[in-house]
Amino acid sequence: MHTLSGIYAPLTTPFGDDGGVDLDHLRQNLDQYATAPLAGYVMLGSTGEAVLLDREEKLAVLRAAAAGAAGSGRLLIAGTGEESLQATLAMTRAAADLGYALALVRTPHYYKRAMTAAALRRFYLELAELSPIPLLIYNFPQLTGVDLEVETAAELAAHPRIAGIKESSGSLEKIERLLALAEPPGARQFAVLPGNAATLQAALAVGVEAAILALADGAPEVCAAIWQAARAAPAQARRLQAAALPLALACSQGGVAAIKRLMDWHGYFGGRPRPPLLPLDAGQQTSLRAAFERAMAALALPASA
Repeated sequence: MHTLSGIYAPLTTPFGDDGGVDLDHLRQNLDQYATAPLAGYVMLGSTGEAVLLDREEKLAVLRAAAAGAAGSGRLLIAGTGEESLQATLAMTRAAADLGYALALVRTPHYYKRAMTAAALRRFYLELAELSPIPLLIYNFPQLTGVDLEVETAAELAAHPRIAGIKESSGSLEKIERLLALAEPPGARQFAVLPGNAATLQAALAVGVEAAILALADGAPEVCAAIWQAARAAPAQARRLQAAALPLALACSQGGVAAIKRLMDWHGYFGGRPRPPLLPLDAGQQTSLRAAFERAMAALALPASA
């Protein structure tokens, strides 16, 4: 089982002028991320617009990213969640064949009222029994409308092939309760990875070791600086978090479009989101740019044009 530590970036999916997946720009981004302070990459997460890709596009992204990250020493995590167990298992097996270390599996959510604790428990346990690689549960109730309860997570944490959870609700209380599920030191750990950059410092302060943050796509230095400071200089971590908070909130509000615009400013290729998602309007860009420059100034780093 892999030990998860550091900042993981859930990479975006670039699109060309024709609206198709742009694998060349994906490879260029991976080349640039190779020097960024990141522990690994998540492909086909929410920030990767996975729900807007068809199966062949998803497989093409997974193949290109696996090839582009080869030899980088970065841990590769694949978002393989689909609505059915069968489809999720097929994507998970494909990711395993390509060398991905872990599968990030969002909660099924289309049939919301049917997604009871019992249904989710059975889904993840059956998947864990059949999956060739360990699983990370992905809980993002703001997007899915389904919120995995801590009690259900506790039952799932006991399975040796369920490695942890990406908890994107933003609730620090829930993060603390999930951390309590980890087994005693020396035994297998259940990793808890927050997905909200606005509460990164607070999550690190209560014992989190790793995070999967969309903000790391466009400002990896900011996220890594908070992570590093939290381990050695808590007061500095609080200062950096305060400087980064407007940027984290602006990205959360603007979603994928904001992350992609941030990437464009910081030397990566972001481009446009895929419809029906809209690009940022002028006002949103102005607010995002100001927040970005403030965060970079706190690190004494230049904000790219």
